[in-house]
Amino acid sequence: MKIGITLDGVIRDFSSQFLYVYNKYIESYDIEKEGGLKTLNLVDDFNFKDKLDLNNFLYNEASLEIFGHADQTIDGVMTYVNKFIILMEEEELGEVVLINREANKSKSATLFFLSKLGFTGDKIIFVKNYGDEWDHVDSLITANPITLANKPKGKVSHKIETLYNVEQKADSSHKNFIDLYNSFVKTFNIYD
Repeated sequence: MKIGITLDGVIRDFSSQFLYVYNKYIESYDIEKEGGLKTLNLVDDFNFKDKLDLNNFLYNEASLEIFGHADQTIDGVMTYVNKFIILMEEEELGEVVLINREANKSKSATLFFLSKLGFTGDKIIFVKNYGDEWDHVDSLITANPITLANKPKGKVSHKIETLYNVEQKADSSHKNFIDLYNSFVKTFNIYD
């Protein structure tokens, strides 16, 4: 079995970092008042002319700041991701691949993000479209509502809860990756 883990909303706090960089370069956005990113429909909800303008901002102009300098979703989450990968291998339960939609400069920014957190996995896949993540895995851990909505028949989805995916259904739902990890260890009666 191949299990995929996406970055944004699971490991990387894309939401807070996007809002911070947007506030810094484009226009004031009161993060405290708004409570965070409630949708991934960034073209309609923020001051971008069109999808091309948004993509230029994300994947060319501000890639390093948004994707490379983001924080973890929760302190120490990368430690649990690395432990999860090791447990999957040791218990022969499957292969873990880190998979995420990336383009242009966000690829190198993402590799920087992973290196500064000490990611120890062997497999990283970058895809161009959210639905393409499913082509590489049997089971996917993600926070992305578009990816969750495009789950093919016969695959298993594990949702990490965020403000922007509240309505989206999944096969299992977890508060964060550490919660998922603890549930996994308990389900398979593994001692780490």
